[in-house]
Amino acid sequence: MARMVALWRCKCGMHVIVVAEADSSAPRQIASCPKCREPHAVHADKIISVMEDTFDVTPVADACEEKERLLVAQNKAFELFRRGALELAEAAGTMAHAEFEFLARKVRTARRSLMEIREQLNEHIAAHGC
Repeated sequence: MARMVALWRCKCGMHVIVVAEADSSAPRQIASCPKCREPHAVHADKIISVMEDTFDVTPVADACEEKERLLVAQNKAFELFRRGALELAEAAGTMAHAEFEFLARKVRTARRSLMEIREQLNEHIAAHGC
């Protein structure tokens, strides 16, 4: 069995992370939002944990323009990565290897971009103190 991560934004607005174990023919399990208990189907054999994703921090009212720009860029990069990862997970085992590798490269590139923007944001916050 392989570990997997499922991400979604609940109707209540909370970003949810589910860590689970799945094999190639994983049945559906139901994970509930920690805040509102809204159920969400996860393709897994066993759910290990369900938690709030605190990664998406909303900017404070007095945030500087650079920090806000980096937060917007980070949120866009996260959304691109999230959609790509979902598409990749859904495509596993249903497409030719070359097509799957192309999609996997796109997801890796999106993840790298997200990590770079997150690092820029962390460096800005540390240097600027905002």
